[in-house]
Amino acid sequence: MKEKVLILGAGYAGSVVANVLAREFRNKIAREELEITILDKTDLNINQGGFTFIPFELYTPEEITRPRKKLISPRVNTFFGKDGEVTAVDLKNKEVTVKSDKKYTYDHLVIAMGCRADINAVPGLADDLNTFYTSMEDAFKVRDLVKNIKGGKVVVSVASMPVPCPGAPVKFTFMLDSYLRNVKKNRDDVQLTLVWPMEPIGPPEFNKLVTGQFKQKNVEVIRNFPLASVDANKKELTSKNGATINYDLLITVPPHKAPQVLIDSGLADEKGWLSADKVTLQYRGPAGNYDNVYVLGDLGPADILKTGIGAHYQAIAVSQNLINDIYGNKIKTPYRGETGCPIVTELESPSTQGRGYIATWKYGVPPAPFTTTKMGWFFYRMYYHIHWDISVKGMF
Repeated sequence: MKEKVLILGAGYAGSVVANVLAREFRNKIAREELEITILDKTDLNINQGGFTFIPFELYTPEEITRPRKKLISPRVNTFFGKDGEVTAVDLKNKEVTVKSDKKYTYDHLVIAMGCRADINAVPGLADDLNTFYTSMEDAFKVRDLVKNIKGGKVVVSVASMPVPCPGAPVKFTFMLDSYLRNVKKNRDDVQLTLVWPMEPIGPPEFNKLVTGQFKQKNVEVIRNFPLASVDANKKELTSKNGATINYDLLITVPPHKAPQVLIDSGLADEKGWLSADKVTLQYRGPAGNYDNVYVLGDLGPADILKTGIGAHYQAIAVSQNLINDIYGNKIKTPYRGETGCPIVTELESPSTQGRGYIATWKYGVPPAPFTTTKMGWFFYRMYYHIHWDISVKGMF
């Protein structure tokens, strides 16, 4: 009988798994012994990390998007739109239903559908929502707001953790400081504040670097401010601890959680995320324990950092484990928590060099001391171009 691998989500992680398996099992696929299928509601792949740069016009939509059929091996069955938009997942019966009412069965399931903004979790946030996290359109809206900053208090608020790419709000704040200082040249007229929901900003060395940079750049940082509500009329934020902050312009990273369909299917935990073994990434949640179901990327456990680098290494580990499962050798390749967070502390401008760095770490091995460099800036900018032809295709 033909063995079936079903992948939910054709983003970064799902595409890597599909491409790695398609290369490894090209002969099995040709002999119709194995079938790999990937589902998604849209046929356009967006590198969402580029949203952070859109407000400063450092990338165009064409640079951070690609048609998915150009990224996924032709050996993989792809279904988008109504035939790819998941509406129910039944782990017990190994069945997935999509919007067209078509049903897919599987032997091995990969859930990599990403997470979504939960804007209504914060009362009043929808009344003054400016964010570069949710869509291309929203990122361009923030671009227009940034262009028109003339002065006053600009607050960048991270409502709660976890969020995908938790370093992005920090990076955005540094780039906004640099943009106002070196491009608009009105930084002295702007009070720039980062509002953070917890005490540390990343691991110790990451926290040390950004704390020093914020002090040097005269950026106010307010920590331990989990967002409880927004009053758009008063232009006031209130924390869950009762503290308040006023603003003239608010840019927010809203709370996030797993896609609603997975919550409705009974797969998510009480925090709204999918639980999995932190090493094997096999599903361990309210629906039971399933060794044939893998969870990876931004919808995974709350205590696994949600970054693109992490999603890549998770996808490589899951791909190898699926290869082992299909060959029947019972070997498990561990995900050791490999992850990372790119940081930018300065934009390149006529008067400044860009400065960046990609800090990396894994379980039990925090990042070593580091600083941002000109080379780090160029490498990070370059990565957005090689992403499509190397990373997404699982070439390393």
